[in-house]
Amino acid sequence: MFTLITAKISAIPTSLITGFLGVGKTTAILQLLANKPKNENWAVLVNEFGEVGIDSALLAGNSNEKGVFIREVPGGCMCCASGVPMQVALNQLIAKSKPDRLIIEPTGLGHPKEVVEVLTSGKYQEIISLQSIFCLVDARNLSDKRYTEHPSFVQQLKVADIILAAKADKYSAQDEENLSAFIAKNDLSEKTLHLIQHGNVDPSWLTQEQNTAIAAKPMIGIAVPFSQKNSHDIQPSFQNALSYQNELKLNQALQTRLAQDGFIELNNQGEGYFSKGWIFSGKYMFDYQQLMALITSLNVTRVKGVVRTNKGNYSFNKAGSDFSCNKVTHSKDSRIELIDFNESILNKVTSEQLLMLKKNAI
Repeated sequence: MFTLITAKISAIPTSLITGFLGVGKTTAILQLLANKPKNENWAVLVNEFGEVGIDSALLAGNSNEKGVFIREVPGGCMCCASGVPMQVALNQLIAKSKPDRLIIEPTGLGHPKEVVEVLTSGKYQEIISLQSIFCLVDARNLSDKRYTEHPSFVQQLKVADIILAAKADKYSAQDEENLSAFIAKNDLSEKTLHLIQHGNVDPSWLTQEQNTAIAAKPMIGIAVPFSQKNSHDIQPSFQNALSYQNELKLNQALQTRLAQDGFIELNNQGEGYFSKGWIFSGKYMFDYQQLMALITSLNVTRVKGVVRTNKGNYSFNKAGSDFSCNKVTHSKDSRIELIDFNESILNKVTSEQLLMLKKNAI
């Protein structure tokens, strides 16, 4: 239920972290959270192309920081369908966390221009103080037209104030030349450029003044569930309330399937790409060696996950030739997701194949 109670809240310093698939957005956010002032609450809104919700699990499993609140919007661009999914999630996140700072990570295949428009118009004009927009770029991909000519990538660069050349420690001299040429060719020289390694974003960059001109519009209230009204009581909309109720029903249905079958397979497609993902019950654990052998052998655009194994809980991330695997403090279930522009490649990995790699139920 929602209730019509209003209250003004202060502007929340907000940063948008964009970038194409596998460029290192989540790693950058983890580094920022590691440097969060101890006395502050930070909220992170994560949007994913896939339906499974990996990035929020990665952030939760790798961040030991107190005062960190994470909310996810899986299943494609959160600003679509009039921005309702984004607004519902954002309202709930603000209500719960009362954040001193907000970080938003749109999907690498989303529409950042529309996300910016939602954050800087109407009801969010005084609630959100958009201070910086980052676009992470991997210079090694700047010769690939599937990367440079994709509409989402083009939008990310246009709306950005700061370009972060990620994974710079892996660049060749030619990669650096390609980066300089790309920036000059696409009239991006007026934007701030930083080369970064291992996702290390200087926290001071979060407050950089915007280069992107955005028109100011008056504020109206935003929605919040009745159960959270004592956190931040804000004006709701019927559309948001309906979306929230539908989300609860969907989550309940998925949890029922997970309890009955032990796993859920979820698929999505859009923007020229396909995703295939799984959630496995927490009662299962996987054989670490066999699972990692399978993951590293896959020739797809992106593979990521958080899994429970016989050696502990691990997160893994594979983008192109880059692969990382790190132990995480906790994971309530196992999640694996594949993303590629070729659906037939994804379909070669089956639920049965993955289930063969699990150990006995615990």
